[in-house]
Amino acid sequence: MAVAAERLSPLLTKLDAYLDRLAARSRRLSRWRIALFLTGIVAALATGQAAGIVAGWTVAAVAAFAFYALAKLHERVEQGRARAQLWRALQARHGARLNLAWDDLGPAPHAADPTHPFAADLDLVGPRSLLHLLDTTGTEVGHERLRSWLLAEVPDVDTARMRQARVCALIGRRRLRDRLALLAHEAAGDLDRWWLDAPVRTWLHAPVPPFNLRLWAAILSALALVTFVLVGVAMAGGPMWWWVYSLVVYGVLYLSRIGAVQRVFDQAYDLQQALRRLMPALAFLERQGARDAVLDPLWQAFEGDRSPSDFERRLRWIITAAELTRNDVGGLVLNTLLPYNLLLAVRLDRLRGAFEERLVPWLDALAEIEALSALATWADFRPASVCFPDLLNPASEASLFEATDLRHPLLPLGEAVGNAIVLDGSRVAIVTGSNMSGKSTFLRSIGVATVLAWAGGPVTAGALAMQPLRPFTSMRIGDVLQDGISTFYGEVRRLRALLDGVEADGPPVLVLIDEMLRGTNNRERLAGAEAVVRALAEARATSLVATHDLALANLADERPDIRNLHFREETEGDRLVFDYRLREGPCPTTNALVIMHRAGLPVTPPS
Repeated sequence: MAVAAERLSPLLTKLDAYLDRLAARSRRLSRWRIALFLTGIVAALATGQAAGIVAGWTVAAVAAFAFYALAKLHERVEQGRARAQLWRALQARHGARLNLAWDDLGPAPHAADPTHPFAADLDLVGPRSLLHLLDTTGTEVGHERLRSWLLAEVPDVDTARMRQARVCALIGRRRLRDRLALLAHEAAGDLDRWWLDAPVRTWLHAPVPPFNLRLWAAILSALALVTFVLVGVAMAGGPMWWWVYSLVVYGVLYLSRIGAVQRVFDQAYDLQQALRRLMPALAFLERQGARDAVLDPLWQAFEGDRSPSDFERRLRWIITAAELTRNDVGGLVLNTLLPYNLLLAVRLDRLRGAFEERLVPWLDALAEIEALSALATWADFRPASVCFPDLLNPASEASLFEATDLRHPLLPLGEAVGNAIVLDGSRVAIVTGSNMSGKSTFLRSIGVATVLAWAGGPVTAGALAMQPLRPFTSMRIGDVLQDGISTFYGEVRRLRALLDGVEADGPPVLVLIDEMLRGTNNRERLAGAEAVVRALAEARATSLVATHDLALANLADERPDIRNLHFREETEGDRLVFDYRLREGPCPTTNALVIMHRAGLPVTPPS
C-alpha cells in the first residue's frame, strides 16, 4: 500500500500542476480571442475607409481566419483540459480505493438478489461492497462481466486458471489498463460508464425495407444503363425519344422505392456519431495487440478484416458518399444517372450485417479485458498484501481450503489481522467467541477469498490453496415485510435452501452460518442448531458455524467430524482488548454483560 501511495501522490501533484497550466493557457486564449475579434473589426473598418471596400473585406477575411485558427487551438486546449481532469479523477479514485474512501468511489453497484446463495452475506455487490471497491471498468459491459464473475455460483478450475494467468499478464501493463479506462470514461463523457447507445441498438434492430434491396438495385441499375445506351443511340442518329420513356420508367420505379431507404441513411449518420465515442477505446485495443501468448485470444476479435478501424473506414466511406446527396442539385443529378442512394443502402445493409457479427466479439473482448484489468489493478496497488491462490483440481489429496495470513479485503490493511485456517471435506468447525471478537468477519474473509479465487483474482492472504467450493451462506436474515415473512421464518427458509444446495450436484459446498436461529427461544434454538450441524457433518460440504451458544461446542465431544475454534478478548481495567486471533477449542470467555454495563444498561458485570 505504501508503494502505491508513493506512486499516486506525485502523479496527482503533477496532474494538478498540469491542470493549472492548461487553465492559465485557456484564459490567455480567451483574452486573445476577444482582443483579435475587436482588433479585426476596427482594422477592417479603418482599412475600408482608407483603402477601399475590397481592402477592408480582405482584412476582415484575414482576421476571421486568424480568429478561427485561434478558436480551434482554444478548443484543443479545452479538450486536453477535460481529459486531464478526467485522468486526475480516475487516479484519485485509485487513492480512494486504497484508503477505503467509499464516498469518493462513485455510484455503488445495485444490490444482488436476496435469494442468491452468498452475495448479500459476503458484501459482494451493492454499496461499500467488494465490487464497489474493485471496479475500475468504464463500460457497462465490463462492469457486468466483473459482477458476473463475483456472483458465479459454480466454480470452474480451467476458467479460473485462465483468468488468473491473464490477470497476472495485465499487472505489468499499467499503461494499457489506465489508458483503456480513460478512453472508456471519455466515451461516457464523465466518470459514469459507457453503455450501448440507442443509435447503435436502433441500427442493429432496424426493420429491413419491405422489398429486396439488392434485387431492386440491380433492376434500377439495369434501367439506368439502358437509358444511358439509348441516349448514346439518339446522339448517334437513332430514335430520339426512347431514352425519355426509359428514364420515366426508371424515375417512377425509383421514387416508389427511395422513401423506404432514406431512414437507413439517417440511422447511419446517428450511428457514426455514437461510434465516435466508442471507437477510440476499440481502436486503442486494436493498436496495442496482445504481445503475450496468454492474452492473445482476447485480441483476436480486433485482428484483420474484423478490426474496428476497418469497419469505421468502410462506414466513413459510405457516409461521405451519402453526404453528396444532401445537396438537392447533387442528389438529383447522381440519382438520375444511377440509383445512387439505393446502391449505398445496399452497402449499408451489408455493413450492418458485418457490424452485427463484429460487435458481439468486440464488446465481449472489451468486457473481458476491462474485468481482468480491474483485478490486475487491485493486485498492482497491493503487491505486498495479496497473493494469487493455487487452484487445485477437484478430488485432490490436499485440503479443500488452506490459507495463511487470511484477511478481509474490505478492512483497512493496518487494522486487518491475518489468520491461518485449514478446511477439510465433511467437517464442521464451530466458531465461538465473544461479541465483536471477529467471528463474522473471519467467516466472510473465507467466503470472499473463495469468490475472488474462482473469479481469477488475487486474495488478501499470505498464501491460499483450494479445491473448487460452492459458497452458500446464512448470515444476514431480515424481515421481508412485503411477503409477510419474519426474521425467524426467513432464516428457516434460508437454512432449508442451504441444505438443499448441499445435496445438489457439483463441487462441495462451503457453508458459512452466523448465529443460527436467533429469532426463537434458547431451548428450541439449540435443538434446531444441533440438528443442522449434525446434518452438515454428514453432508458433502465443509462448514463453519459461528455462534454465541457455547453449548453447541459440546458436539465436538460427540463427533470427530466436528471441531471447535474460537476468538477471545482480554479485559484491561474497564476496557476490552481484542486480538482477532483464531484459536483451537471452544471460547473460554464472554463479554456480553460487560458491553451492556458499559452501554449504561442496569446489569452487573462479572467480577
